[in-house]
Amino acid sequence: MLRNCSPYTFITLSFLALIMVGTLLLCLPFAHVSGGGFTFFEALFTATSAVTVTGLTVCDVHSTFSIYGEVIVLLLIQLGGLGILTLSSVIILLITKKISFYTKRLVSEGLNHEAKIDLYSHIKKVVFVVLLIEAIGAALLFFVFVGQYPWYKALYYGIFHSVSAFCNAGISLFRDSLEGYTMHWGMNIIISLLIIFGGLGFTAIIELYEYLIGKRRKISVNSKFSTLITLLLLGVGTFLFFILEYRYTGELTDGSVQQRLLVSFFHSASLRTAGFSTVSMAGISGATALLCMLLMFIGASPNSTGSGIKTTTFGILYLGVRTSLLNKRYIEYSKRRISWQLFNKASTLVFIAFSYIMIMAILMMYFDRDKEPIKVLFELMSAFSTCGLSMGLTSWLSTPSQVILLITMFLGRVGPLTIVLAFSRERNVGKYKYPKENILIG
Repeated sequence: MLRNCSPYTFITLSFLALIMVGTLLLCLPFAHVSGGGFTFFEALFTATSAVTVTGLTVCDVHSTFSIYGEVIVLLLIQLGGLGILTLSSVIILLITKKISFYTKRLVSEGLNHEAKIDLYSHIKKVVFVVLLIEAIGAALLFFVFVGQYPWYKALYYGIFHSVSAFCNAGISLFRDSLEGYTMHWGMNIIISLLIIFGGLGFTAIIELYEYLIGKRRKISVNSKFSTLITLLLLGVGTFLFFILEYRYTGELTDGSVQQRLLVSFFHSASLRTAGFSTVSMAGISGATALLCMLLMFIGASPNSTGSGIKTTTFGILYLGVRTSLLNKRYIEYSKRRISWQLFNKASTLVFIAFSYIMIMAILMMYFDRDKEPIKVLFELMSAFSTCGLSMGLTSWLSTPSQVILLITMFLGRVGPLTIVLAFSRERNVGKYKYPKENILIG
């Protein structure tokens, strides 16, 4: 029966199943602190946020859950970030040493990668890269935390925040995220690098590593393109955040130029995918909030732990617009021709995503008329991009608005892939063409 399901359907069901299992586990008495009035909806929202690696919560993770509950959240983050299908394939490979064609197709779609590659080798590389980077991050964060906590707690905090950062979940064991480390250079740099690598994409990381050690002669156009867009967005985001918040945020005003740049760089990295913050988002200016929403909407790169419309989608749109403005016939990049069909798919994805966000924003503003519209839109955009940054509004929203955020987190994690798959299927067309007609635009 399952073999008759499309990869899109199977991937969606796998995420839903993981969310429901996570919800039930978090509802168990040993998973949360007794006497806290913990509800099923809070468990569902937290599990959805963890599996979709978002970070938005309606309750404080550290004060609500026991150590067992925190470990459950950590496992959900890891499974959601790496992909349940990928880990399932690893188990199959360990047991049988081979996977079927159908499983290869599922994992290829789950990883958003071409099925023609050596999937056995690719899965091993992905898992190895993920665990290696998370282990290095945990070791480095251990030395940050060990000065404040006992070694076993510092190790636990290091592992939790390393996995959360690389998987771009943004869930912290501190009530105020990482605001206690606003000017801590070590914490800012380590977390930022974990976020950047997690949002860059598994394939790009593997290709860059193999290129540096001389195992690969050149990097693929796709990895080169996604890396370039990531670096450009990181630089532009840092500059604009620094300029827009220069006179508004107290933490930036009180610090030196270097410290202000550190805060700006951290949030430029975190905004598009992760959701950690070292300054309160509730205090940023309206202009900065709009910048944040734009970066969140773009999101991470394909084949990564992040969401959004993806950096390559944004890049393809830019190339297509530039080609039209220059009145050129073909979209070109790195001495390669990009098909207009890909530009059409990118345009369709952006249109559907933008339309969904606008409709949901209208509904949320209707349900919460007493809330500031820009803050409501910020929370919604954060949920769609699975970023997780909040202006402190999520827990104060009405239940209908929180349900919208819950659905949006799920669609944000699965939706972009769903849309691409839906519009990439071949359609049977008749052997005829209608007469061409021009419609005035602009």
